[in-house]
Amino acid sequence: MLTFGSLFAGIGGFDLGLERAGMRCMWQVEIDDYCSRVLAKHWPDVARYGDIKHVGQHNLEAVDLICGGFPCQPVSLAGRREAQGDTRWLWPEFARVVLDLRPRWVIVENVSGLLGAGMGDVLSDLATGGYDAEWDSIPVSAFGAPHTRYRVYIVAHATGAGLEKCQGDGEVEVGRAAAGTERPGGRILRQEWLDSTAQWATEPGVCRVAHGVPSRVDRIRALGNAVVPQVAEWIGQRICDADMPRIPLCTCAVLGGAPLIRDSSRLGHRYGGGRTTGQEEE
Repeated sequence: MLTFGSLFAGIGGFDLGLERAGMRCMWQVEIDDYCSRVLAKHWPDVARYGDIKHVGQHNLEAVDLICGGFPCQPVSLAGRREAQGDTRWLWPEFARVVLDLRPRWVIVENVSGLLGAGMGDVLSDLATGGYDAEWDSIPVSAFGAPHTRYRVYIVAHATGAGLEKCQGDGEVEVGRAAAGTERPGGRILRQEWLDSTAQWATEPGVCRVAHGVPSRVDRIRALGNAVVPQVAEWIGQRICDADMPRIPLCTCAVLGGAPLIRDSSRLGHRYGGGRTTGQEEE
């Protein structure tokens, strides 16, 4: 069973999805008090930590995978998009923990605005640290939700961990794509999912104008920041399959079945997917 640690855990969307995929959560890092109480309720036996700036190799258990969605405000299309110039830009702390613990797998989640502001830093740090990375922009509507909610997911694995060999020969620009299509990877994958997934019957009943709901504002904020478990589960299942020692696959098996080779100019595209390797110099 793969083990994982959760950075910027929120209310545990990543954690729930990866556990459904068959992994085991070993620790969670979350500074928000309300979210920490939610985590304590649902994961009472999991070690929890507060400020990410105070964790690392000295107090975190080694795990197979580290996941997390660092704060999106510095790159969100709804904000100033100052990226590295914003004090809430905490990717360097995320990268520090990854390089401290050296897990085999890393999953990073953020809003689509990351593709046009800050993505270069994330990919460069992963590559410099010895990680091959694949990414795509995935909508939750692909899993049956009645809203779109695109989020960028980066899946990286340690170079030299025996996961580099891909099935098939040569470089394939788009995996699981219909022949002749020119749409970027994220939209192709979305169409396939939508064709095969029924829409959710209902969503959590947290009304924005309800009165008398305990911690209503905190609940809405936490839900808005949360990773959708169904997406995390889908990615987690493919990581579990790819990590099997007798099935040598790369991250391309996680995000579509073949490498998503893209020119770097596509990083600003809303639906862009791509791939980098740990040998590249950014």
